[in-house]
Amino acid sequence: MKTRIHAIAGGIGLLMILTFWTSTILSELFGSHDTIAMVKELILYGMFILVPAMAIVGASGASLGAGRSAQLVSAKKKRMPIIAANGLLILLPMAFVLESKASAGTFDARFYVLQVVELIAGATNITLMAMNARDGVRLTGRSKPPAQVKLLGREIVAKDTIAVRIAKPTGFTYEPGQALRLTIPSGRDKQVGGTSRVLSIASAPHEENLTIVTRLRDSAFKQTMNTMPEGADLQLSGPLGSFVLHDDPTRPAVFLAGGIGITPFLSMIRHATHTSLPHEMTLFYSNRTREDAAMLDELQDIAVSNPNFNLIAAMTGIQEGGTWSGETGRIDAAMLTRHLTGLKGSIYYLVGPRSFVSAMREELVAAGIEKNDMRFEQFTGY
Repeated sequence: MKTRIHAIAGGIGLLMILTFWTSTILSELFGSHDTIAMVKELILYGMFILVPAMAIVGASGASLGAGRSAQLVSAKKKRMPIIAANGLLILLPMAFVLESKASAGTFDARFYVLQVVELIAGATNITLMAMNARDGVRLTGRSKPPAQVKLLGREIVAKDTIAVRIAKPTGFTYEPGQALRLTIPSGRDKQVGGTSRVLSIASAPHEENLTIVTRLRDSAFKQTMNTMPEGADLQLSGPLGSFVLHDDPTRPAVFLAGGIGITPFLSMIRHATHTSLPHEMTLFYSNRTREDAAMLDELQDIAVSNPNFNLIAAMTGIQEGGTWSGETGRIDAAMLTRHLTGLKGSIYYLVGPRSFVSAMREELVAAGIEKNDMRFEQFTGY
């Protein structure tokens, strides 16, 4: 909902500024002084729509981009202060000054100098807002047609869980933690043809192919994915999202994964290990039993080979003192405290079912963690 509000408000803001700018140019070129005065008056009234729209854009954009470090998100963040400064320091004051002079019939040299300044500032904001709108569309993965790809294979990696390998399209790039939209072609099956799911990418960018890891459920989409033959056609869009590792290596990353919520962290951890990133990373990985924990063996191996990575696996369906020697029970502040030198100062990443993410957020807030230091994704249906 927040993303939709941001997009609608941004669209209104861009349309209003474009309308102001175009009407100003046309009235100056072809209109009389009375027409120019009328346009200036209407622009002033239009500010009662533009200003709230831009306030919503700024607030929702700041919330959506809080702590995000994806390249497109960073670019949008850098443009927003320029857009705001142009609006508050130039466009808004100019609207009042120019309307006052036009209504008084004062079309002197100062009027036209101010008019040129307003047009330059308006053109700048139109350009920057259009670039932000473009990057916003790119973040949804819908800026270009889906790529046609092949299913290369799959394997069982945990109870009711499969890893699916997909051919990487030529030129496809992504950041660890991002997702893709996978669509079953409409001609394959009348029941599932054309249906799609957004799935986190588990593979790292340096790997030759793409991998997704998913729980098997009763949905037609999941069952079809589990039975499609190797070489079957799929459609792929993306990459999607801005759930990526923060840039500052001095701040440790704490990953809280519930079940199949491990998938974006797999990509981050594989990439960090391959490129020797200096970030200190601690993964708390919650599952019901050892058999439910996808890719646990690989993660344990990485914990041995990568000194910057620490793994704490917790099983909620195993009693303490049983066959499992690691943590038992749900992840909570007490468990975090046992394994972290301090709770504050880290960036926390939360991924899993809605109930898991909500519980983790409550634990962190109660422990005094700032909301801006939390990043999260909720998996509604695995």
